Amino acid sequence: MAKKGEMTLKERREKFEQDAGYRREIFVLLLKHVERGYSLDCFEYAALETIKKYLSVYKEEWCQEELEEAKRKGKIAWESIGYRQANGECLGNSRSWYYNMANRYGWREKIDIEAEHKGQVSVNIVSYASQSGSDVDEK
Repeated sequence: MAKKGEMTLKERREKFEQDAGYRREIFVLLLKHVERGYSLDCFEYAALETIKKYLSVYKEEWCQEELEEAKRKGKIAWESIGYRQANGECLGNSRSWYYNMANRYGWREKIDIEAEHKGQVSVNIVSYASQSGSDVDEK
């Protein structure tokens, strides 16, 4: 049940569909959320699938380029934590920070290399065994 003064989900959805200003207001909240380093899928006012839908349907109020800029700012926020930890400017758990970067941005300790070969490979087998069955020369 919604608190006094809060809209229900249905009321929010109806207002969202009818009011371009409200749509923009929610998008600005999303941008601030992402700029602070939070994930899209934990945005209070819309689920991830809803966000994707709104970016497609309400292109005037929900601009993909603005969202990409907010994502970059969010990544800068996370990277600045690591930078400050490395310089001793702030305390923190560097391992926890690293796991966060690995999970959010795909950071890895080593590079995975995949090789693909197209065509034929020739293998020549050379035997150095003696014909007589003995590896030692007799004198």
